[in-house]
Amino acid sequence: MPDIPLSKIKSPSGALGEIERTSIALANQSALSSWLDPELVSVLLCSHPVSVKKVSRHYEVVSGFRAFHAARELLDSDESIVVGVMESEEPDLVKWALFELITHSLLHLPASPEAREIVYRQLKKLVSALRNKHGVKVTKDLSAKSLKTMMGLEEVRITRARKRKSELQRMLERS
Repeated sequence: MPDIPLSKIKSPSGALGEIERTSIALANQSALSSWLDPELVSVLLCSHPVSVKKVSRHYEVVSGFRAFHAARELLDSDESIVVGVMESEEPDLVKWALFELITHSLLHLPASPEAREIVYRQLKKLVSALRNKHGVKVTKDLSAKSLKTMMGLEEVRITRARKRKSELQRMLERS
């Protein structure tokens, strides 16, 4: 596995970018420096490897998004990290990244129904974006109903929160 400088590794675009953003949104929001010492980043990267693909003159992350963001936050951009390099023609990178995100979300499912509902909403929004924006065909196992069942929310009625309109918005609609 090669060592690549952090400055040469970028966040992915397209469908993988959608998965990465959801992965980071579902991650613990406490500051990494409060619980992870920069000297232990190599241990984190051994247990949660980062894989990249070569794109032009840089590399894009295709798996291990959270570990990559932890390393990027804690290390200088000129420092190198060990990564696995995947072939850029690999057609299943999006499916693999989505599988990684969903399995991680299910393995570390929060105890409270409210927190599980937040995870459900994020995953549902991601699956919808992958299907509608990027044309990724997602299996029936990841339908909204299946996600609710996997997360133990089948009895919970999840509705959209309605946004209240301001007085100005209502006046503009009338005219």
